[in-house]
Formats: sequence, C-alpha cells, structure tokens
Amino acid sequence: MKSKAFKSEIWARVDERIMKALADANREEITGCVGGDAHSKRVEEILQGYFKDKIYTTFAINGTGANMLALKSMLDRYSSVICAPDTHINTNEAGATEFTLGNKIFTCGNADGKLDCESIEKTLVKIRRFKYLPRVVVLTQPTELGVLYTVDEIRKICSLAHREGMYVYIDGARLGNALTALNCDLTEMIESTDVDAFSVGGTKAGAMFGEVVVFRREEHSRHLDYLQKQSFQHFDKSTYLAVQLECLLENGIWLENARRNNALARVLEEKLFEKGVKPYFPVDTNAVFLQLDKEALDRLSTEFDLHYWDNELKLVRFVVYQDTTEEDIDRVISLL
Repeated sequence: MKSKAFKSEIWARVDERIMKALADANREEITGCVGGDAHSKRVEEILQGYFKDKIYTTFAINGTGANMLALKSMLDRYSSVICAPDTHINTNEAGATEFTLGNKIFTCGNADGKLDCESIEKTLVKIRRFKYLPRVVVLTQPTELGVLYTVDEIRKICSLAHREGMYVYIDGARLGNALTALNCDLTEMIESTDVDAFSVGGTKAGAMFGEVVVFRREEHSRHLDYLQKQSFQHFDKSTYLAVQLECLLENGIWLENARRNNALARVLEEKLFEKGVKPYFPVDTNAVFLQLDKEALDRLSTEFDLHYWDNELKLVRFVVYQDTTEEDIDRVISLL
C-alpha cells in the first residue's frame, strides 16, 4: 500500500489524547444533547476568553457543515459571497453553498489563493451592476495553497467589507497552523481585525471529527439551533463532538500539532532547497507545492499516494501532518 504521509490531515490517526478524552466522556452521565452538554458549554467558555464582547457558538460535524452553518446565518436569501477561486467553498465542497443555500459565489484574488482589497473592490462593481447583493467575504486562513493572510491584511479586508455593508467570515479548518505561524492568538487575529465570524477546525487538528463556528455579532446568532438542525449538523450525543474540541483547545493540542507540522514542512522546504528544488508557493504553514514533471511524479508515486493538484501547472501538494515523519521527507528527497 502506498504511503499517505503527505496526502492530507484527514488521513491522520486520531490524537491519542482525544481518544482518552472520548473514553473518559463515555464514563460520564450525559448532561445534555445537541449542544446543551457541559463540554459544549466549556468550549464556548474557552473561546470567550479571547474576546471582550459576548460570542455565540454552534457546532458542526465537518468543515463543509461549519461553512454552511456560518454562511446560512450570515446571508440573506438574495445575497452573495465573495471569495478567492481556490477557497474551499468554491472548490472542494461539491457546490454546497450554491446548491444548498442558493446563494451566488463570486471569485477574485491572486494566484496564491488570497483576496486583496483591490480585487474585492473591482468585483463589487461587477456584482452590483448585475444586481447581486454582496454580503459576505470568505477568507480561508491559511489559504488552500498554504499561504497566510497577515493580521494587517485581514484588518484591511474587514475595514473594506464593513464600509461596503458586508461581513467577513474565516474558514478556519487549519486556523491553528495560521496562528502558530504568525505567532499570534485569536484576540489579535480575530478581535483586533474585527472579523465577524470564524470556524475552528478540529478534524485537521487531531480530532476524529468536529468543528465549532464562532459568531461575534448578535444578529448572526438568531435561531442557531434551528439552522444547525436544518443543515443536518445537529449531533444528538454532542458530548462526544464537543469533548474533542474541548481537549484540543483547553490543552493547547491544536496549536501543538500545528506548530510541529509547520516546523516539519519547513524542514521539507530546506531539504528541497538543498536539492535545488524551489516550492511553487511560499511555505507559510504545513503545505508544500512542487511543480514536477510526470517522470518525477511517477517516481514519487511508486511509494507515496500523490497526484497533480493542478494538472495544467503540474503542481503536486505535500501536506505535512501528525503522521508525517522526517524519514518520510528524506525518502521524498531521495526520489526526486
């Protein structure tokens, strides 16, 4: 069987500390269901510690569910979304936003998967000319290409969005990787920039499943229990979802795993440079993209489960995650 060492975090084994937390929770008396349990309340309490004003939380089983719940709470039936072309809601979610919610997505931005104020402003002109109402700017932090928005870049986008009567939502499936890479916390990245809502991904951080969506505006918190149910994201035995996020957040495991993976991705980058190979995008977090010809990919594919992420550019994505080792990196270098 080919190694999945660089395929994606979704191939990672569940963190043993999560498994223990689940086993411990299974010996407890259930205190509530669908977000009413003690562990769900503790997750909100931990996250509230980063913010001065009251936050509102809801839970989802997976990243797509988290994005749908967030956008459903923030969009009107007739409004639209702006995001970069490579943003997850526009690529890897089978059109869930447009199919399930019925809201139009408009894309703009740069080759590194990032939005900027100039591209957003140009897109707003086009959207309004064709009678669409822009409502939410969606950022993926880090981007699908592993590149980071700086805190200042987020602040500028939020300022523009709010000036134009829009909100900003951050898809944080890998938010821990961004926080550790930028050496900041949620207060600095979210509150100081005035982001309106964001998700914290558990699945890619070491959990079996589970994400939490955080809203900072009361108007987005109305009827979250109904929206969660309607979005098929209610989890009756919510203790087992929330206890994973509680374990990740309270014990700093999500940041520990992210820091380790980011560092190992930089080891891969350094060894590639020594080999005379330069990554296609800056290695800001735990994703490394290489432009490889078919012969090189074929050599790597004898041992690793890899494929072209972009066929036209011949880009191959390497994701460093909890199960990736330095020995795996050395083997890749030897095969190049």
